[in-house]
Amino acid sequence: MLVNVNLMSTLTLLIGLFSFNALANNPIESVTPSEVAVVSDEGLMKCQASEQVSIIANDLTKLTTEQHFTLLGKAKFSVLFWDIYESSLFTTDGQRPFSNLCQHALFEIHYLRDISKKELIDNTVSQWQHLSLNENEYLAFLPLLEKIWRDINAGDRLSMLSQKGISVFYLNRQKIGEIESLTFAKTFLRIWLDENTSEPKLRQQLLGNNI
Repeated sequence: MLVNVNLMSTLTLLIGLFSFNALANNPIESVTPSEVAVVSDEGLMKCQASEQVSIIANDLTKLTTEQHFTLLGKAKFSVLFWDIYESSLFTTDGQRPFSNLCQHALFEIHYLRDISKKELIDNTVSQWQHLSLNENEYLAFLPLLEKIWRDINAGDRLSMLSQKGISVFYLNRQKIGEIESLTFAKTFLRIWLDENTSEPKLRQQLLGNNI
């Protein structure tokens, strides 16, 4: 019985790591100035000097057709007989995500099970705690997630497009909201891509040969 309880606890923790749902035409959400200050002036100058243009669009399907994304890796997460989700990681330069502020990174998860908004938020915080993040690194994001996230249904495809300090969220390829932050996307994707992630096999699959 203990094994089954632990298994379901792990299952609940891991299936609720990614969902972005908000009303259409949401304004851009911002975090405190203090989290912006962590980005170096040198990085900002490189970003401003970059010729890359914004690729934000309301329809991600059209965007991915017109813009070339390089697939870094794909991963499917399952527990025993249950398939939980399939995830894919892309970038426009084919490099590990967040090599520079202007890189465009696209992370998609196709959910195969339902999960509530409360579980999503609780489990996301648990994963940040697992990574031993300081609370100051994520507390400012929680009110934003409360406003954006909703319950998710099996079959939904949720995406995050990160570029130039803006994270754009899509539900089934349609834009549903934004968060303006220079650190949110990197902090969120650490759940899967950090060296200390709770699922190292998924990290290896998502990053492919770029580890």
